[in-house]
Amino acid sequence: MSFSERDLQSKLDEMEAEINQKTASESQKSTTKSVFSQSEMNPSPQVKSRIESTKAWFNSLPKVGKAAVALGAVWLGFSILGAVLHIVSSILSIGIFGLVLYIGYRLFNSNSDSN
Repeated sequence: MSFSERDLQSKLDEMEAEINQKTASESQKSTTKSVFSQSEMNPSPQVKSRIESTKAWFNSLPKVGKAAVALGAVWLGFSILGAVLHIVSSILSIGIFGLVLYIGYRLFNSNSDSN
């Protein structure tokens, strides 16, 4: 190996080490930083006091009461979800019915134009 080849090889090795060092530091930075931006929620003092009083009320309940409240919350959640799904299915049904009526109208209208 001539002097210029050794010089080029040493420069190449230096550049490779520098690139490896940069990628290692960037990967460490990316693991510590979150992809999503974090925002703090600062509720008003009235909301904070309402939340704290609700927590205190819930913690003061016996185990049976906590279970009843949890079951009630689950039941209410599923009821709301069911209502939303009924609304969505009704909108889809009305849309499909309207599309069928429109297609029928266009077919009927085109047949009457032909005669």
